[in-house]
Amino acid sequence: MKIIGFSSGGIGHEGNTDRMVKAIMAGSGHEYEFVKLSELNYSGCKGCVQLCAKRQVCLFEDDLLPYYQKIKEADAVVVGSPVYFRNINADCYSFLERFFGYRHVKSAINNKPFALVICGHDKIEAGVDYLQWFLQRFGVKILDTVRYISKSPPCLSCGRHRECRIGGLYQTRGEGALSLLIEPGLFQRWEDDPITMEAVEAAAGKLRDLGDNG
Repeated sequence: MKIIGFSSGGIGHEGNTDRMVKAIMAGSGHEYEFVKLSELNYSGCKGCVQLCAKRQVCLFEDDLLPYYQKIKEADAVVVGSPVYFRNINADCYSFLERFFGYRHVKSAINNKPFALVICGHDKIEAGVDYLQWFLQRFGVKILDTVRYISKSPPCLSCGRHRECRIGGLYQTRGEGALSLLIEPGLFQRWEDDPITMEAVEAAAGKLRDLGDNG
């Protein structure tokens, strides 16, 4: 059994989204491939429907080209996105937009098992709702959706929190943000949250059960 997982977590580091996607796949006990979307060069759908309609897969030539066929062939898929401005980020959206290639006459990924991951520092439910809504248009089987709220805004690492009055850190901490000492303990990890640990293990178990039932 083969699982493929995608994360649109921030470039240049292995954040919570990346690690949760990997942990779910690793915990399944099955063979898996991890793809970090933010390290690839690609765009959203170009509307070249004459290319994808017959073969039921996106054929636009960029770094994502091989992965859409791999999704068709995989036994299960994991998709993870951080929440930017209360929704999935642009890397994830562009990746998903090209699922249009699967949706001609019938869905080429109908009933394919998916596990979803959504992370953010707060207010992530709009991202959860959108990701679920989008994939339901393709008839996939959503096995589980794992959420994690870190309460660690990007402002903790931007370098300008002492002068900023519009960022998330100031919005949550007020004037105290301007004098906040940035320490490692402020950067929350999903592995340190028992509830999220349990949710990741449960999602991994559902993927593991696919092989057991097959």
